[in-house]
Amino acid sequence: MCETGKEIKLCTCVPNGMNRIVHNKKSRRFKNLPKEFTWTLRKYVGYSDCMMDGMIIFPLDVISEDLTTERMLVDLNDRNCFDFDYVPNEGDNLQIFTPQKYSTQFLSFIYRNGEWIADYYNGFRDATEKINYGKVYFDEKTETKND
Repeated sequence: MCETGKEIKLCTCVPNGMNRIVHNKKSRRFKNLPKEFTWTLRKYVGYSDCMMDGMIIFPLDVISEDLTTERMLVDLNDRNCFDFDYVPNEGDNLQIFTPQKYSTQFLSFIYRNGEWIADYYNGFRDATEKINYGKVYFDEKTETKND
């Protein structure tokens, strides 16, 4: 696996435009243009009662050089990537989204049997509830040296 020297941090700061309403008519074209990778953490609440038609968008294995399924699984299972006190519960779902406006590209992970795995929920069959969300940061790795 390629090491980029960057550490992934999932911060709860609100990304630009994610929850902002722009009332200026000239600014509407810019109101929902996220420029950062974002994440959403959801908990599984059971089967959905909703009957919908549509098409499932499946998660990818790679959305950038630094955000791959393999890399995220290593980070999620080795350390706490979140900036808040969080203990994963069985069935929790983490999704990481690209900043593209008209495309839904994302990575998806579910906490099962004490570890994060690459998996997703079917939005037509499974009901989830949002726990938290935020922005993905990349920090330079800090190595501890024993003197």
